[in-house]
Parts: sequence; structure tokens; C-alpha cells
Amino acid sequence: MKKTFYINDFYYIKSEDEINSEKIPPLIRRKLSPIDKVSVDAISRIYTNGIEEIVFSSRQGEITRLEKIIEQYQNDNEVSPAQFSGSVHNYAVGFFTLFQKTNIPYYAISSGENSLSAGLIKSIISQKNNTLFCYADKLSVACTISKDSGKIKCEFENTFEKNEDEFPSFIDFLEGKTNLFNSEFGKIERIIG
Repeated sequence: MKKTFYINDFYYIKSEDEINSEKIPPLIRRKLSPIDKVSVDAISRIYTNGIEEIVFSSRQGEITRLEKIIEQYQNDNEVSPAQFSGSVHNYAVGFFTLFQKTNIPYYAISSGENSLSAGLIKSIISQKNNTLFCYADKLSVACTISKDSGKIKCEFENTFEKNEDEFPSFIDFLEGKTNLFNSEFGKIERIIG
């Protein structure tokens, strides 16, 4: 199976120093975990009104929050409701849609070491015309994917080759340093011309 799609815009964060959460009110910002901040920042930079859905993927999600909840329960036999509500895997993207006051569908995906490519493939095969894809753990990358037209024309084919480290390989692909991104789920090739 081959599928043509376009990447219109992208943004990535390679370190915590690059996170800019100034658009988020301070009272809300202080409640966000590091993954919330990196996710919301990356999504905010490329989100437009034409986006029809968001696909969020993360290998670990809110694991640090979940660890705190377990520790709190073991030590105090109680759990903070605020910490509990923020411990779900899709908290960052759910928070973004509330913060932006938008009512679009979103998906949260986790697929172990293949979480980036699983979310990317879900975005590519989506029935929606304009999808915003975001992968986040300590690092984050977000890109908008369109079925009709865009800056980077790509083709997905479900042939399988292992990619050792998805994040830097995908960034190299977005920047045009390589014309091929391999994943467990297939390959994505940049179409030139």
C-alpha cells in the first residue's frame, strides 16, 4: 500500500531550554508537567484553525506524575485529585484543546519505542484532510499533515525496516537532511520535483 500526503509545517524541541510556555497563563503553567509544557509549546507553534484533528503520541506519557501518585498512595493512603486528573496519557493534548477553546477530536497513542512512528502513521492514514501530529516525551516534534497539498510531498509505503532512534531520524527527514524515514510500520519518502 502506498499513500501520498504532505507536511505543511513542523516544529521540534530538542531540549528543555527551548520550551516557551509564555502563552499559557502563569496560574495554569505552574500546574503543567515537563511533558505538558513541551507538548503544548510544540502544538501551539503550528496549530491553525484549519486543523481537523490532533494525534498525540508518547512512549512514557505522564509517567512521572503517575509515579508520584503511587508514592503518595503508598505513603499517605490518599491521592491528590489534581495529580490524578493530570496523570492520563492524553492530558497534554486534552489540556491544549481546553486552553484553545477548540472542539476537535484527538487521539493519544503509545507504542513503546515505536510511539513516534505509530502516531505519525495514524496521522497519515486519517480520514481528515488536515491533521496535527505531535510526539512528546522529553523532546517533542509536531507537524501538520494534509491530504491535498503542502510544502513537503511525501509517500508512505508499508515496507518494514528497523529505525534505531526515531526522533533524530524524523527531525533529519523534516529538515531535508535525508529523503527517507524508516519505521517498524513502513517507510516515508520525500518526493522531489
